[in-house]
Amino acid sequence: MTEKLTKRLIDGFEYTPNGGKDIRWDSEISGLGLRLYPSGKKSFVLSYRQRGTKRLFTIGQYGNITLEQARELARKKFGEIADGKDPLLSRRESKKKHQWTVERAFKEFQKKLKALSRHHYEEVERIFTKDVLPVIGKKPIDEVKKDDILKIIDGVMERGSGVMANRTLTRLGKFFNWCIERNLIEHSPVYKISKPAIERSRERVLADYEIKQIWRAADKVGYPFGPLVQFLILTGQRRGEVAAMQWKDYHEKEALWIQPREETKSDRSHTVPLSPSAVEILDNALNLGGYIFTSSGTRPFENFSRAKAELDLIIKSSFEKENPSHKFIMAPWTLHDLRRTCASGMAKLKIAPHVIEKILNHSSGTIRGVAAIYNRYEYEDEKRYALNKWAEHIQYILNNSNVLPVSKLAKKASKS
Repeated sequence: MTEKLTKRLIDGFEYTPNGGKDIRWDSEISGLGLRLYPSGKKSFVLSYRQRGTKRLFTIGQYGNITLEQARELARKKFGEIADGKDPLLSRRESKKKHQWTVERAFKEFQKKLKALSRHHYEEVERIFTKDVLPVIGKKPIDEVKKDDILKIIDGVMERGSGVMANRTLTRLGKFFNWCIERNLIEHSPVYKISKPAIERSRERVLADYEIKQIWRAADKVGYPFGPLVQFLILTGQRRGEVAAMQWKDYHEKEALWIQPREETKSDRSHTVPLSPSAVEILDNALNLGGYIFTSSGTRPFENFSRAKAELDLIIKSSFEKENPSHKFIMAPWTLHDLRRTCASGMAKLKIAPHVIEKILNHSSGTIRGVAAIYNRYEYEDEKRYALNKWAEHIQYILNNSNVLPVSKLAKKASKS
């Protein structure tokens, strides 16, 4: 039966069991009807054909939308159908997408990333676990907006971590680009969001007396962080790569550390010849499992911030105890400064720039372009010579009583 639906008629309709669907059709808009259910619920539906198949699309429940709204929505849907779209299939696809929360998509993203690079995998894992998933983890991936991203970035900035805010934005951008490639979203919510912090080039190179203080304090910190810091000083490698070092990558007979491609920032394997001093650190290391610098054996050392703060306190207290008449002077420093100091120190020892770059595993430098493609020589002998010379220099610093802080050097000069 077809008649013009009105609110009075709809309110008076009661479900009539007849072995099929109980639908009262509207004469004003052909294909629009009101479906009645045994429970008393009433919903507006749309009947249409698409590619020869008859479909029934639910517009909305009566009470949640009015008859006028249902008619307006019906006209809109019929317009989409005329354009070749199928409202029912679109809804099913939308439901399927809504099952993809940020958390679910991130798990799939991490599976792919882990297969490519362990180093990047662990960095992204930390960023998302700490700052991203607590904010938008349960949200459907296609409902994440620009405001959600800004909320995350602003939260990182508020705790004074400008560089980490930049890193978080970069990692979010790569994640949402991956989601676009998988047709989970059409547009990235990160698009046109600028990095919130200005990053200044770090130039801190530690003085000899500072290296001496750090090394001696590292002795007092103990395992695993103390030896890790000393290993950083001797090798000039990145802290994350040293922390992830495993016994299987250490070739004792050849005194070599071969970093697997997936563990390096440059995404290529890297061989580090080890000086006798570096080998001694490994000989004295505890074998707790797969990792060398670890507290459990099953995971690399991770608590850098707290351990670094403890190291700084030891440096300060040791200096003040040994030099009660001198003011402690040491500018803030980072673990990455040890890498820069190693490179600068080897340059002072007349080591060739291209050898230093090979030791640091830099992806660009003095050997570029076509030369970089054809020059596959890894300079192993030159790298070993350089790192041995640097280790000898470190030993000289540690043993030389004339390596003094600036305040003591000034006093010594005034007496002479």
